Amino acid sequence: MLIAGRRHDVKGFPRQKGFSLLEIAVVLVIISILMGGILTTLSQTRESNNRNRTEQQLQEILDALYGYAQAFGRLPCPATATSSGAESPLGGGACTQVHGFVPSATLGLSGSVNAAGLLMDPWLSPYRYTVTTANGNAFTTTNGMRTVTMGTLAPDLRVCLDVACVTVIANRLPAVVMSLGADWATFGATSPLQVENSGEVTINGYRHGNDVNFVTASYAEDLFDDLLVWMSSSVLYTRLIAAGQLP
Repeated sequence: MLIAGRRHDVKGFPRQKGFSLLEIAVVLVIISILMGGILTTLSQTRESNNRNRTEQQLQEILDALYGYAQAFGRLPCPATATSSGAESPLGGGACTQVHGFVPSATLGLSGSVNAAGLLMDPWLSPYRYTVTTANGNAFTTTNGMRTVTMGTLAPDLRVCLDVACVTVIANRLPAVVMSLGADWATFGATSPLQVENSGEVTINGYRHGNDVNFVTASYAEDLFDDLLVWMSSSVLYTRLIAAGQLP
């Protein structure tokens, strides 16, 4: 065929070679491996960031508890699922629920809260807070610790390395604050170490501990990811004496 004096030979165009199914499959496998590695890295980074942020929040809560004790001469009672983030009962005394939640409204703490007004960790689970009932609830009663001889004040919470509390790493504790970690809704209900911390009783749909023992351990995915801080009785007494709340 001639167009404007030129001849175009359709057969002269080079043939295009396509990819085989095997080559495409290999490429898809490589992409999947790369994407899996990226997603795993992102997940691990997010988890690490959440744990770091939780550790900071736990320390802020602990500092607020010490500050509250210095100001009022007692520790606040835990919040309950129905107290909107305030201690229960208001004014302290015999706490409505000794294994409860951080009373963020009473402590004036900011942060994300759920529909019940409970301060949440990065995994959207409320921070747990347990306070001692020793010496007739002296630690949560106004002037309660003043009425007890310093040498006989005996807070009874303790943190161990095992469920049976054979190895105790901290005892005579006035309070323990805890995050249930990322697996709070799944493995947290079945892992023996975590059951000791928050799986012994269910109140208003929330899992709690039900004795004076708590467990801490190294992070192990699907086995233990709770984060705990606890109040030292020695530090508490020192700060109360400095603030004029004791003896």
